[in-house]
Amino acid sequence: MTPEELVARNVALVSLPEVCMQVQAMADSPHTTAADIGEVVSKDTALTARLLKLVNSAFYGMPRRIDTISRAVNLVGARELRNLTLAASAAEVFKDIPASVVDMAAFWQHSVYCGLVSRNLAQRCNVLHSERLFTAGLLHDVGRLLMFMKLPEQTGRALQIQADSGREVCEVEEELLGFDHTEVGQALLSHWNLPPNLCATVRYHHRPQEAHDAHLEAAILHIGDIVTHCAQDSKDPLGSPFYDPYGALLDSDLKAEEITIAAIEKAGDEAFALTRITASDIQDAIGTSATAFNQVLDLLYPMAWETR
Repeated sequence: MTPEELVARNVALVSLPEVCMQVQAMADSPHTTAADIGEVVSKDTALTARLLKLVNSAFYGMPRRIDTISRAVNLVGARELRNLTLAASAAEVFKDIPASVVDMAAFWQHSVYCGLVSRNLAQRCNVLHSERLFTAGLLHDVGRLLMFMKLPEQTGRALQIQADSGREVCEVEEELLGFDHTEVGQALLSHWNLPPNLCATVRYHHRPQEAHDAHLEAAILHIGDIVTHCAQDSKDPLGSPFYDPYGALLDSDLKAEEITIAAIEKAGDEAFALTRITASDIQDAIGTSATAFNQVLDLLYPMAWETR
């Protein structure tokens, strides 16, 4: 089985909501107006409320309150609203994965923080439309969710082998399945008609040097992913009176220097050569991401605060 076949065999399971699909198509049309997008999104009252809360949050820092989707489009742009619509819809696609298979709270916490860090790093690299990296960070491991849905035993075993051996997870997945989660992610995002550059960024976030035209974006996402893992690893040890499995990301700004040192060591020289990101850039990105993390997570994926 190939990643494309895995997606094709499960089209009904991984289809985005109709409103989201319409917004995806409209955002790419030069003839679409802000009012057109507002009319479509407004058909889904829950999505409308969530998007307006996010646009009015500290994440954007708008000088005055935005009360309509069309106004939001005028201020943040059609591409950005498309990305936010996709982000708000993605969790719905995979909401029925059993907790026994994957910790969805931890998954979305990692994804949101990675999106924030990647976006902030992209801004420091002067990447055009840096919000693309927020979306890429949110969806960089989405292929793993489809694998957990349809290939739970093999996917779980790959993660266990990776944890026990320290080998790269993509290498283990390739060995067990014949493909890895980044390839499935690329196939799924292509099925959702997302831009090729975004698909390639997700596909090569573990190996940015292979990304060709998307190598800068893939390298930024690579560093953002590693920073997120290092931030999660910075939590107090199990048994400590301060142990909190989910607090490490909220308080990551307090350990920004420690996290940065660990991330630079793990990411390797090539990603930094491609991006010219510095230790100072990473520390600044951690501080900004920690500040926005609570609110953005709560608005996009409120279920991600659920703990067991």
